[in-house]
Amino acid sequence: MRFSAQRIAWIVGFVFVALVVENGVCQESATEKKPALKESKTAQDGTPKKPLTVLVAEDSIKFTTTGNWKSVPPRSRMLDAELKIPKVEGDEVDGRLTIMGAGGSIEANIVRWQGQFTQPDGGDTADKTKQKTMEIDGQKVNFVDITGTFMDAVGGPFSGKPKVERKNYRMLAAIIQTEANGNYFVKLYGPKSTIDKNEKYFKKMLESLKVSD
Repeated sequence: MRFSAQRIAWIVGFVFVALVVENGVCQESATEKKPALKESKTAQDGTPKKPLTVLVAEDSIKFTTTGNWKSVPPRSRMLDAELKIPKVEGDEVDGRLTIMGAGGSIEANIVRWQGQFTQPDGGDTADKTKQKTMEIDGQKVNFVDITGTFMDAVGGPFSGKPKVERKNYRMLAAIIQTEANGNYFVKLYGPKSTIDKNEKYFKKMLESLKVSD
């Protein structure tokens, strides 16, 4: 079969255009599917690159957090600040950190916290409570560590709502004794696995304490 020169030229032109279009589409598709590189907002261990600063007592008490925590509106008017602690895989609820200034003796408050826990083996929570005293930025700090079944007053201590039993909970608490502002209470509590993971961040937060007159 013989083709005229005009027909041959038409066939060659058609093939050329088809190849150009196909290559162009392939290149464009490859460009569109290539993911854009974005700067990560958190470090590999989940901590934020920019620490969160917490100020209370008219900004005279300052903490800096290094955990991947989020400031949230306090559930109670009694609180000066509240932070949400993201739960770890397997836990049902987030951890909670609260800061407040309050009266009462050191011992009375520790006994009250112990009374919020029961022990699975029926033992005395006071016997299993870990305590130590330290000094940070010239302030005396009482540190308390309690584990067990926590009786959670979800609506607050004066809500009148029934308490929720939270098994395998842990509370880390610090009572900071300041001369100018009295005692300040910092509590981190929640599912034990979540608190275990965030224990080092809680301690770093306490170590960051700065108190001004």
